[in-house]
Amino acid sequence: MDFLSFIATVLFLSLSGVLMPGPVFATTIAEGQKNRSAGLLIATGHAIVEVPIILFLFFFGKLEMSTAVRATIGIAGGIVLLYFAFSALHEKEEQPLKGIFAGIALSSLNPYFIMWWLTVGFTLAIKASYFGIMGLVALIIFHEGCDFAWYGVVAYASNKGVRFKRVQRVLMAISFSLMVFFGIYFIYDGIKSMMS
Repeated sequence: MDFLSFIATVLFLSLSGVLMPGPVFATTIAEGQKNRSAGLLIATGHAIVEVPIILFLFFFGKLEMSTAVRATIGIAGGIVLLYFAFSALHEKEEQPLKGIFAGIALSSLNPYFIMWWLTVGFTLAIKASYFGIMGLVALIIFHEGCDFAWYGVVAYASNKGVRFKRVQRVLMAISFSLMVFFGIYFIYDGIKSMMS
């Protein structure tokens, strides 16, 4: 995988998560009605939890690991993505929280978030380690950038009175498709690495 392909993978995987309607999305809409900057605050809280995880996984991923271990992590990531894609179709929204605290709480207390970073995120961190510090910086900037851009837009639009019910199905369809695609790709790539 070259560097541009890595960045594209980070962007599309990040978007597959951020576009999926769920607790953070619902909180951003609710808070955005009162504060058009609420999305940026929620994304900041999310980043406070997420960036240290990215740093840890990146430096852990730089350690010597066998091809089988890396492939297994990738396959697990693929399975988790497929699981998320299908389980999200039945997910219920939670009670909204507020601001930076919402970003921290909805991230650190969310078992899906932890599972994602131990599998999918770990795979991205391993791929980032191939490009050194440049890969780490790209992973942080493009992954967090998706959060800040999307939740910033959602909160601003909510503040302006935009209704999201109609677009939720479209967003879910896009997110579902991305998760299924990368889920299958991760499993294929992991099996291919094991067999080579």
